[in-house]
Amino acid sequence: MRHRLRIAAAVILVVALAAPALAEVNQEDLDRAARQLDQLRREADVLAVQYGDAWAKSSELEDQVASLEQMVASSRVEVNLATRKVQDRAVQMYMNARGSDMFALMVLDGGVSPEYGYLEEAASADQRLVNDLGILKGVYERRLSDLEVARQDQVAITQDMQALAADLSEKIADAQRTYEALKARRAEEEARRAAEEAARQAEAARRAAEEAARRAATTTTVTTTTTTTGATTTTTTSGVTTTTTTTTTVPPSGVTQACPIDGFTAFSDTWGAARSGGRTHKGVDMMAERWTPIVAIESGSIYQLKEGGLGGITIWLHSDSGDSYYYAHLQAWADGLRVGQIVATGELIGYVGSSGNAPDWLPHLHFEFHPDHGDAVDPYPLVKGLCG
Repeated sequence: MRHRLRIAAAVILVVALAAPALAEVNQEDLDRAARQLDQLRREADVLAVQYGDAWAKSSELEDQVASLEQMVASSRVEVNLATRKVQDRAVQMYMNARGSDMFALMVLDGGVSPEYGYLEEAASADQRLVNDLGILKGVYERRLSDLEVARQDQVAITQDMQALAADLSEKIADAQRTYEALKARRAEEEARRAAEEAARQAEAARRAAEEAARRAATTTTVTTTTTTTGATTTTTTSGVTTTTTTTTTVPPSGVTQACPIDGFTAFSDTWGAARSGGRTHKGVDMMAERWTPIVAIESGSIYQLKEGGLGGITIWLHSDSGDSYYYAHLQAWADGLRVGQIVATGELIGYVGSSGNAPDWLPHLHFEFHPDHGDAVDPYPLVKGLCG
C-alpha cells in the first residue's frame, strides 16, 4: 500500500511538472521534485545492492551446481565400476565352487543384488572390494543430495532475483518519469531565464541608446556677441560620456565528464563480486530502462565496436585524457556510430539493453574504467560522483 502511495505521489508530481504553465512552477517546486528524485534514487540503490548480492550468490550456485554435477557423474562411474568388480568376484567364486551358470548370469544381469547370496563369500574373500563399494556409494549419495539442495537454492535465488528485478524496474520507471519531467522543466526554466535576461539586456541597451540620443540633442551651444568688433563667435561644448566594459573569460580547467547514462540509473559497488565460470566482476552494473541513452563519459574516439560473446553489443572509448572506457550489454549503438569517430562529452553513443549474457529481466549497462588504457579499476567512485 505504501509503495502504491509513493508511486501515486510520483505520478502526481510528474503531472504537475509536465502540465502547461497555468500556474508557473517556481524554484521551490523544482527543489521538491529534485528531493523526490533523490528519494527514489536512494530506494532504487538499496534494491540494486540487494540484487547485486543475489546475483553474486546465483553465480556461486551456478558454479557449485556445475561442479556437483561433474562430481556426481564421476561418482556414478566409480560406483558402477566397483559394483561390477564385486559382481565379478562373486561370480568367480561361484563358478569355482561349480555352481549354476544361470545364477552367475543373474548376478551379471542384475537379477540378484550383489549384497545377497554369494556376496558374503566375496566379502570374506576380498573385504576391501565391499568396503570400497560402500564408501563410494556413500559419497555418491551425499553428492547427489548436495546437488539437489544446490539446485533448489538456485531456483530460489533466481526467483528472488526476478522479484527484486521487478521491484527495481518499477522503481526505475517511476524515477525515469520524474527525471524526464524535471529535466524538461529545468530546461524550460533555463530558457525562460535566458529570455528574461535577453529582454533585460535589450531594454538596457534601448535605454542607453535613448540616453545617448537625449544627451546629443541637448548639446549646449553658447553664442557671444561683441559690439566693438561686430564678430560673432560660437562655442560648442559636448556633454556625452563614454563607458567601456571589459569581460574576462577563464577557460575551464581539468577534464569535462558526464554520467555514462543520460537518464535515471541505479547501481551499487559490485567490484570483485562472484560471476559465473569462476570470474569476478570488473565493472559496475548501471540499471536503467531499456533504450535509455548511453553517452560518452569523456571526449575521445570510438576505438572498437563489437557484437557477440558475454558482453553482447559493446563499445570501447579511448578518451582524449588517455583513459579507456568499456560499455557492454547495449541494446543498440547510436545510428551511424563507427570506429574512429570523434565524440564529445555527453554525446549519444548507444542505448541500455540486455545483450550478451545479461538477464533480460533487468536491462543494464556494464561499465568499466581503464586508466591509461591499462587494467580495469573499480569505476564505482567515478560514476557515483558523476551520476549521484
